[in-house]
Amino acid sequence: MSGIIQLNEMIPVITPLGDGYAIIFETGEHDNYWTVILETGAIVSFRQEKIRVSRSYTHNRGITDNEMREIIT
Repeated sequence: MSGIIQLNEMIPVITPLGDGYAIIFETGEHDNYWTVILETGAIVSFRQEKIRVSRSYTHNRGITDNEMREIIT
């Protein structure tokens, strides 16, 4: 089953082409795809294996790893 999900919040991600924000998630029969707005302004789709969530937990608000651990535990 395939489907497209428009994200309510942009997710900061790291891609092979640089940093950006994921805006759409698309499920496919054999792979998942993320549409990303890169910091350059380009909009590109990547296979899921090609992107990673960036360390910026809250859109560059400066929360450290330890502060995030406290929030989620």
